[in-house]
Amino acid sequence: MNDQSPQQNPNEPERPAPRPFPNSDYVRPGIDDRPDLDKALTDEDKAAVARLAVRQKPKTPPAAADQPEVQAAAMGVTAPVGGADEPVPDLESAFLDMRDPMVDANGDRPTKTQILRMKIGFAGTAFFLALALAALNITLVPQELDALSGPVGGAIGLAWVLGVGIVCSFVATIFFLPLSDHTRTPFGRRAPWFAGGTILSVIFAFALSACHAPAAVGIVWAIMQIGIAATLCSLHASLGERVPDKFRDAVGRWRTVGLLAGLVCGIWLGVLMAHNPAEGMDLCAIGLLIAGIVGLFVIPRESSTVYSRARPMTNDDLLVTLRVPHPTRTWRMICLTRLFASAGAVLAIAFIWFVVRYLHGAGEGLDVRATMIMVALMGLLACAMALLSEGVTDLIRSSTDNDQLVLMVGVVLSIVAAVVPLVSYTAAGLYVFAGVGGFAVHMVDDALQALAVSSVPQIDRTAGYLAVFNSSATLGRLLGVAAGGFVFAFAATFSSVFLWAAVAFALAGVCAAVAIVSLRKQG
Repeated sequence: MNDQSPQQNPNEPERPAPRPFPNSDYVRPGIDDRPDLDKALTDEDKAAVARLAVRQKPKTPPAAADQPEVQAAAMGVTAPVGGADEPVPDLESAFLDMRDPMVDANGDRPTKTQILRMKIGFAGTAFFLALALAALNITLVPQELDALSGPVGGAIGLAWVLGVGIVCSFVATIFFLPLSDHTRTPFGRRAPWFAGGTILSVIFAFALSACHAPAAVGIVWAIMQIGIAATLCSLHASLGERVPDKFRDAVGRWRTVGLLAGLVCGIWLGVLMAHNPAEGMDLCAIGLLIAGIVGLFVIPRESSTVYSRARPMTNDDLLVTLRVPHPTRTWRMICLTRLFASAGAVLAIAFIWFVVRYLHGAGEGLDVRATMIMVALMGLLACAMALLSEGVTDLIRSSTDNDQLVLMVGVVLSIVAAVVPLVSYTAAGLYVFAGVGGFAVHMVDDALQALAVSSVPQIDRTAGYLAVFNSSATLGRLLGVAAGGFVFAFAATFSSVFLWAAVAFALAGVCAAVAIVSLRKQG
């Protein structure tokens, strides 16, 4: 009788054992019976294994100056109503390849709750920072210097204080940004600098109310600006690095709303504190403290960088915000346009307290409360017209797709706004200046950002070019306050500042025209 059951050929390889049933006591050889190496190996064995092991080089996190989105976040501070619609060219963007747009630059995937915390955190931080800085810059510090040094001395002192603060902030940013890139702590790269900047700025903001001499105000203000520089550069880097590409626009909109609301509330905070500026300065210090707390505890915690690789810092890391290799003529003209436009805006805005209060001459100053209310109403009118400018600019773009036209229209309207107070130095003339100026300055800034982003000569160096573009705005503010101090030292009337603002806007128009001609020759 034939046995039909299969029999294994002795020459064939042995068949694998069948899988064990669930809950069986089968022990997998070499897997389940593997000893615990921490207990089985001696210290000498562990040292030998560590010596022979292959060491993987950890990833070096990208520097903030090499990330276009970080520079775009810093660029957006100058336009609280809305930024340029031109997308920032970023070769590292997840939308240009098959990477996941839900993952940030560090490789982390935030949850829905963390994204919501980012929106609330960045918006809240922007609100309280804008509130404190607007109240201090526009009303409280000018009022304090006016009380200490009088009309002309106070205006010159304000120019000196603001100028020293801009220089300190600019120099501090040059150093803080690369230093934070090389920071390796369990709390990340940016959080320690954000916390340190917050503590420094809060301490010296509280000290402002105790200053009773212009020199003391200038020194305290300069140190406070160093702390604010550390806070802002860390915040901008965090916004560019930690927000995934998918949610960058949404988080940016929340931040824009926070900036605008903080600016308006800060101006009105100065009105409410008109007769007690010391308490107003203390409230601004509390606002800076709340901004720091929101930024540290509402925004999700940054991942540890202890095991991240750090490369040596070079001189190029410090000079990245000051120069770019082989800039084109068009790019130089765009940066000069930004410089002169920023100078004109600062000339017209920074000294508005003295321009309004001494409307009828240095010997006939308005009441403090009346000055505060007029300045606040001008600020509200400027913000409202800037919002209108955002809509008009978008309408012009959608119909003509021509940012060059938007820029030239904005420059012409800026010159008109600066000339109106020269012709009619009255309350009505100043309100017209605030409305037309708010409309025009936002139009210029929006168009300049769009032109700068679209005119970057080397796409792979976008971040460096935008960093220089942002630096030109800072140098323009320094030029504006220096020119304002010169005007108040030698001019007979406070309205003379508008003449130099008009000259600055005219120079910006000339540079813009040269840039447009160069662009058309290239295209």
